[in-house]
Amino acid sequence: MTVVCVGVGTAIGSGVFRTPGDVAQYVRSPWIILGLWVVAGFITLMQSLVTAELATRFPRAGGEYQFLKEAYGDFAAFFFGWSCTVFIIGCGAATIAAALGDFCKELLHLRASWASPLFGCLAIVSVACVNIAGLRVGAVTQNLLTLLKAVALLVIAGLAVWLAGRVTPAAPLAAAGPRPELGVATLLLAFMPVFWPYTGATDAIRLAEEVKDVRRALPRALFTTVAVLTGVYLLYNYALLCALPPDAMAGQPSVHTMALAPLQSDAMRVGVLAASIVICLGSIGSIFLASVRVTYAMARDGLTFRALGRMSRVQAPVASFVVIAVIACAFVASRSFGGILRIYFLASAVLFGLTYLSLIVFRVRDRCAGRSFPAGVYRAPVGGLQVAILILLELAIAASIIRSDWQSGSRDSLMTLTLLAGMALFYLVWKRWFRG
Repeated sequence: MTVVCVGVGTAIGSGVFRTPGDVAQYVRSPWIILGLWVVAGFITLMQSLVTAELATRFPRAGGEYQFLKEAYGDFAAFFFGWSCTVFIIGCGAATIAAALGDFCKELLHLRASWASPLFGCLAIVSVACVNIAGLRVGAVTQNLLTLLKAVALLVIAGLAVWLAGRVTPAAPLAAAGPRPELGVATLLLAFMPVFWPYTGATDAIRLAEEVKDVRRALPRALFTTVAVLTGVYLLYNYALLCALPPDAMAGQPSVHTMALAPLQSDAMRVGVLAASIVICLGSIGSIFLASVRVTYAMARDGLTFRALGRMSRVQAPVASFVVIAVIACAFVASRSFGGILRIYFLASAVLFGLTYLSLIVFRVRDRCAGRSFPAGVYRAPVGGLQVAILILLELAIAASIIRSDWQSGSRDSLMTLTLLAGMALFYLVWKRWFRG
């Protein structure tokens, strides 16, 4: 139960509240939107099955970091660990904080451009301070919070359908204007905000070493996690589409408050936004805690500064939390929610693409050595095909982001790829001057 709640609790955060309006900017058909949520759930399931095999093969602290270290050596582990700190942990926390800032701005009726970044940075600093103080949420509390998140989404969905007075998607607006051209590139751009709320569903793999009968329990937990998320997200978004047509949702930061607007209750509006902010804070906290295992494993292996893996008297990696907070605040202060999300997905395409490919590396290595499939390791069905699909999807998303940035004149893709290349080159410096 706890393993499932880790995945569900980490995944349900700002994304499901913040992304419906972003998806509607690219796609105006409610059925295609719902289809994208189903596809995202299916892709997440494939990710879960592939990572389940890797996690049961190497049930150690650090998750993907350990897979890459075993598959490719210290260079890949160094590259992933440092890149993960910046783009997966730092950028991931920043994405949620940017959404939180938008909710705070709407809650307080502010129009200033500095409001969202300010509240986002304050949230990051607050969460970092709480974690530095050594405060931890126990398993029972984590399970309860996860249940409350799921119930909150279903309650909002129920109210939205009840207020709409129908159980079918709303009709398009009469004067909606021109709609975006629907093509592969557009669908990929729409897929990113849909896919974001599923991020974190596989975080339970980091608990592999603590799970009894990991070969059976972990895959079942991951499957249950994806099933719960897909079901809840589908019901929630279907309800929003009953309350509002995609034309009205397009570009709106908090569609859920618009869906409940017929209540004409300021208290309800405040309550929904406040709940969204609290959920975002919890999700940022989960990302900070996830960093502990990666930085600890890197410090132990001599692939990062020892201070980043050192624990305080209250068992908090203070230096690691400070670094992540600074990185996250830098993203929030300089980019919008959508901009940060695109940087995250471009970097993750490289990092997780290498992770999925490692499954093929291990299977080929076993075959070349004449070894049978390891006992006690979960075997992902048609693993090679799943890996191929996942890598092609990552490449397609990366290409779509680069193409879109090129057309819009943005330099975010160039900056992201340059930083990734710099981290790869930094390994030579690290090996020569810091590790000897």
